[in-house]
Amino acid sequence: MDSNEERTQKHVVVNSPGQRSEVLTERVQSGPRESRLSAGMVAIIAILAITAIAAVFYIIVSRNTNEAANRNANLEAVQTNSRQATTIAQQPAQQAPVIIQQPAQQAPVIIQQPAESSQRQNTSANDDANMQEIATRKLAEDSNMAAVVMTITDARVVLTGTVSSAATKAKAEQWVKSVRGVKSVDNQIVVTG
Repeated sequence: MDSNEERTQKHVVVNSPGQRSEVLTERVQSGPRESRLSAGMVAIIAILAITAIAAVFYIIVSRNTNEAANRNANLEAVQTNSRQATTIAQQPAQQAPVIIQQPAQQAPVIIQQPAESSQRQNTSANDDANMQEIATRKLAEDSNMAAVVMTITDARVVLTGTVSSAATKAKAEQWVKSVRGVKSVDNQIVVTG
């Protein structure tokens, strides 16, 4: 029986001449129910709430830990790559570029920024001057090529002058072709012998 139910029983006996009758009436009346939580229900709700809070806290801490680990791994990878990176120092235009390479197993990477249009013309002239200097030194090594004249424009070489043999003419052309940056050689040397 609920604590909000009210039971009423009536027992009526009717005696009449020659007949007796009994009427039993039972009436149950319910009042508004009160919502009472038992101690067990309160304990279950508290345990569920604490579990939910702990799960959220665990997810947040785990996410932060993963982000920190990823950040540290990325920093370590960048530091490792920077230790293995090749450093390149380029000298003024009169000298060949000097490549300074730190100990690593990777090939050096040379990155040059594109020059502005006004500087490109100067760079081409500088390259031509460098090639002219190197080729002149090579030709000066052989006294048979003293009369050879060389003109370089846009990495294209024109050889003129005189030599005593076809072998010397071919040798002059090969030496000039071996200079780095030379695109073509027009050999107009005259053999006088």
